[in-house]
Amino acid sequence: MLKKIIKVISLLLIIIIIMNYENVLKKFFPTDYQEIVTTYAEKYNLDPYLVYSIIKVESGFDASAKSYKGAIGLMQIMPQTGEYISNLLGEQGFTEGKLYDPEINIRYGTYYFSKLYKNYYEDLDMALAAYNGGEGNVRRWIREDSEGKKYIDMNDLMFEETRKYLYKVKKNYLFYRYIYENYGFNVINWRYSYVSVSNKV
Repeated sequence: MLKKIIKVISLLLIIIIIMNYENVLKKFFPTDYQEIVTTYAEKYNLDPYLVYSIIKVESGFDASAKSYKGAIGLMQIMPQTGEYISNLLGEQGFTEGKLYDPEINIRYGTYYFSKLYKNYYEDLDMALAAYNGGEGNVRRWIREDSEGKKYIDMNDLMFEETRKYLYKVKKNYLFYRYIYENYGFNVINWRYSYVSVSNKV
């Protein structure tokens, strides 16, 4: 009798999940800090769903997160990188503690990622690899095809962490666009390629 009850309850749960699958997916792929993300994604010409994808991998939307390497906040910015960004933006009085502020962290993170994207030939893989593995490493990983186009091969990435990082961010990006924009799964090979949204990344 107990087994039958458990089966019925399980079946009901499955039906509820199927009927509300979009809401269930949104729980796993949240859009917290929406106003801040939208503001700075637009300012720096980024797709907000890409920004959410980075935040989800970097900190899981935990503004108080600090990695064992010392990266801080939603977009996991190192203090020295934060100071560098602060100087580029012409801001004074930078302190490490400011990186725990969601507005500052997202503003700095989106500015920095946009800068990397422009510096690395508007190539998403290169920009993500630079954000995670450092610009110096990416310069060593860059290859050039017969037509002179720059690229990086996932198999050439020195750090397993960086390979996994690209995989996770691009997978999340696919899910975000599918959930919130009804973007089909069959359009993109999310392991290795990228499809832009209008003129934004």
